[in-house]
Amino acid sequence: MENKKIFFKGLNELRAFAALAVIFHHIELFKNSDQISSLLKSIYFSYFIERLGKNGVYLFFVLSGFLITYLLLIEKEKSQTILFKKFYLRRIYRIWPLYYIILIIGFIIIPFLAYTFEIFENTPSFFGLISNQENYSLKSILLYIFFLPNVALSYFQIILVGCSQAWSVGVEEQFYILWPLLIFLFTKRKTLYFFLLLLTFFISSNIFFKLDYVVNNLAVVLLYVYRIISLVPFEYMTIGAIGGYLYLHHNDIIVVFTKSKYVYFLLLSLILGLMFIPFFMTYFQSIILSVLFLCLILITINDKNNFVLRSRKLSYIGKISYGIYMFHPFVMFLVFPFVNKYFPFSTNSFFYNFSVYFFVFSLTILMSHFSYKYFESIFINIKDNKYKTL
Repeated sequence: MENKKIFFKGLNELRAFAALAVIFHHIELFKNSDQISSLLKSIYFSYFIERLGKNGVYLFFVLSGFLITYLLLIEKEKSQTILFKKFYLRRIYRIWPLYYIILIIGFIIIPFLAYTFEIFENTPSFFGLISNQENYSLKSILLYIFFLPNVALSYFQIILVGCSQAWSVGVEEQFYILWPLLIFLFTKRKTLYFFLLLLTFFISSNIFFKLDYVVNNLAVVLLYVYRIISLVPFEYMTIGAIGGYLYLHHNDIIVVFTKSKYVYFLLLSLILGLMFIPFFMTYFQSIILSVLFLCLILITINDKNNFVLRSRKLSYIGKISYGIYMFHPFVMFLVFPFVNKYFPFSTNSFFYNFSVYFFVFSLTILMSHFSYKYFESIFINIKDNKYKTL
């Protein structure tokens, strides 16, 4: 009998919130960079907006760590090994096709449009980045082709319109290369200890290297070590991985603690509080939030908790969230010049903001829908039919 596909209800809804949060952040960030009134300057919302995009990405990271680890551990238990070829091909068929479409958009289509149509000069920050030839150098092209956009963005400060959001995809791909090897090497008993050790290493390294006295007196080699660590924030995926391990091996205990509506609402209150108010150092706050994101995941997938969010519309948005995340900067590039020209902020700020949000969100979702239905699904079907492991 064919094994039933493992599917956790509620995770697509979380993906939807993460993707929409990133769009919201980028809209306000772009408005601010073009000297348009933004919530980034608001007394009450500045911290929330400033961190919203990263928090959405961290939620994606924790989700990835949780799911990949859970599935790999089950696979190892059932077959006593990891089917590396199938694992990597599944990742390739799911990630690569859309990723390279985005590269074509970023390196070819966006510059062509910007230099062909004068209307795109109405967005100075976008046009300034496109006019910077260093962003389109051979180095930049190679870094993106070989899934190192995080290196391009953080190390070389290459900001590529339509593509720079792919930094997180690069981090996840680097994680996918390493993770099945590690799970294969460690025994069941040692796996959790390794996860905890890895998390401790990343957190302590970030604290150590952020001390001004230490950094100013470090050898060059150690500075390069810090740069590498900061480029691959695996601690967030590791938090998810710990959750995947615990959910597999201590499911009965987790189900009991995650079925309470009071725990659920308390958790949501804590998450919202930490997203709006900086209680701790930024890095610590992101780690604490990520642990709470893991708790939210564990509560969300508990079918015995009748209060967790279930929504067919949000679930579908989460289903196409990869496209939403990847396409939205291109949509912003298309939308902002027209809104700036025909509905300027100085004329009517409410209508300007309404137009920006309506067109960016609706066109992004529409584009992602068609991409998923007519392009990505082709490769997803190949992935699921030819390289299924569970």
